[in-house]
Amino acid sequence: MNKFWQQKTIFRLLLLFCIGLGLVFLFQKINLQGRDLLDAFQRFSIESLFLMLGVTLVQMAFQVTRLWVLCPQSAGVSWAQAANTYVSGQFIGNFVLSQAGHAVKIALLRKDKDTKGRKIDAAEATAVILVDKMLDVGILVTLAVLSALQVSVGLPQVDWWEKGIILLIGIPFLGVALWAILRGLRQRFPKLRQWFRKFKIGLAVIRNPLQIRNAAVMDLGDWFTECLLLQMLCMAQGHVLSLPQLLICLFVLNLGLTVPTTMANLGTYEAALAFSLNGMGVPLAQSVVIATMFHAYQLFSLPVWTFIQKLSYRFSPKLDSTLSIPIPQKRTKVTSK
Repeated sequence: MNKFWQQKTIFRLLLLFCIGLGLVFLFQKINLQGRDLLDAFQRFSIESLFLMLGVTLVQMAFQVTRLWVLCPQSAGVSWAQAANTYVSGQFIGNFVLSQAGHAVKIALLRKDKDTKGRKIDAAEATAVILVDKMLDVGILVTLAVLSALQVSVGLPQVDWWEKGIILLIGIPFLGVALWAILRGLRQRFPKLRQWFRKFKIGLAVIRNPLQIRNAAVMDLGDWFTECLLLQMLCMAQGHVLSLPQLLICLFVLNLGLTVPTTMANLGTYEAALAFSLNGMGVPLAQSVVIATMFHAYQLFSLPVWTFIQKLSYRFSPKLDSTLSIPIPQKRTKVTSK
């Protein structure tokens, strides 16, 4: 076990060193000046900054609702409990350890049997969290594949009959390739097979198909709202990207975050998103500023959400248990002799 953690730590440090070295060479090659970054930061207005914070909070509402609809209906999990579970897990996962964030979500989602509903044990909470994660990743991959096909088909130098061939051959080919990759990984890595078994158990826990449908709708809202936030940041810098380009940028970003190297993925987050934005035609200085602001919103929205939630708990009307409620006495019949 200690040997595994040592190898994992060495791999993270080596990957972080390679990223930092690559950024140094890149900055020297393109001669990026600090003045360019400052000019890009000054393009944001105060109104747009507050508006983008509101969009980030709406995105978090979609994420919380996605987890909430996946919870068993008979357990009676409240939306506030789902919000506390998701936000607390994300906070620990970003600032402490990514795996610890999942453990926090499982611990907070567990509940005993009460007046609201039945008990949720650790195995069932783990299954719900796993289905939530797999659904989120699966929809992102699907949207990224469709976006890649649309971007390639939308090229003006490609004739209409060539676009038809791309669609007819590309979609089945990508489907078979994805199935072959998953099948090969499942046969090769026992740990991945174990994850697939847990995922099947999680689907067995969620017995109502409408829960998967509602969670998928909430997840689409999550990704489209995240695209809206990235589009607003790009528009503040004078660049407008199409929806497929935004989805591809988010896919490249999440692909770069598969191996966490630093706390809150500082550095790797900005590098992955700036690289994809620069590939879409945004100048590098503005790409770095957009990626930095995008990451800042994702991190800053967690304590802001927690603060708003605490205020709502404090000022929400509560019934004072010390007040005595008068109980009407029953009338008795008086019989006369």
